Amino acid sequence: MDFSTVSLSLVALVLAAVSVGALIKGVTGVGLPLVAVPAVASFASVEEAVVLMIIPTLGANVWLVGSHRQFFTRLREHVPFLVAGFIGGIVGTFLLVAIDDRWLKLILAAWLALYLLQYGLGDFLRSVFRAKGAAAAVVGLLGGAIQGGTGVSAHIVAPYFNSRKIEPEAYAFLVASAFLVFSIAQLGTAAGTDLFSPERLTIGFIALIPALLFTRIGIGLAGSMSKAGFQRVLIALFVIMEIKLIADVTGFGVT
Repeated sequence: MDFSTVSLSLVALVLAAVSVGALIKGVTGVGLPLVAVPAVASFASVEEAVVLMIIPTLGANVWLVGSHRQFFTRLREHVPFLVAGFIGGIVGTFLLVAIDDRWLKLILAAWLALYLLQYGLGDFLRSVFRAKGAAAAVVGLLGGAIQGGTGVSAHIVAPYFNSRKIEPEAYAFLVASAFLVFSIAQLGTAAGTDLFSPERLTIGFIALIPALLFTRIGIGLAGSMSKAGFQRVLIALFVIMEIKLIADVTGFGVT
């Protein structure tokens, strides 16, 4: 990226997007790439937006996981999901420049619509969203691959853990752990395939500052939210995700 062509207003917009996304992430465990990737992609390529968000996303997830490390033993039952997700993250990053992300967004939209439908009509898809063992590995592989290819996997990871009806802090820990695993796979693969330029590394580390700051603020706010309020925030976030995905797939989104 040529810094001489980047206006201060653009830099401010990108940092604002990271700040808002990190704040939401601190409260719910999701939100940083969801907000920041589309914002950056409005002024750059999808590839650049995804790569730029790897470092701040990884940093925010490390902070969130460390803040809720008392729930570490909860990871045991999700090992197939996480291991498969790591593999998916590597595959998705390799495919980042080769696949039209509209197809990936179509998969995301269909998955999230299915979850919202079962949430509204009753838990009739319990076996899908509460998958275990090999079935959970398939979900994890899909989530990791989409994270690597689009930078955003909350549409799969968030419903997967939310369907288990766990307390807010444990939920935030689990989704952040999944995103952290996916981000590590992204980081290693992006570095090995020269997706990181010096400019991208510099911008990524600059974006890390508001990512950490506002994630910490969000963590503090989360403690004052009731379980019912937390659930409402999550469902509202899922609805926003679905609307954005449909807009992108149908050509009405920002490109």
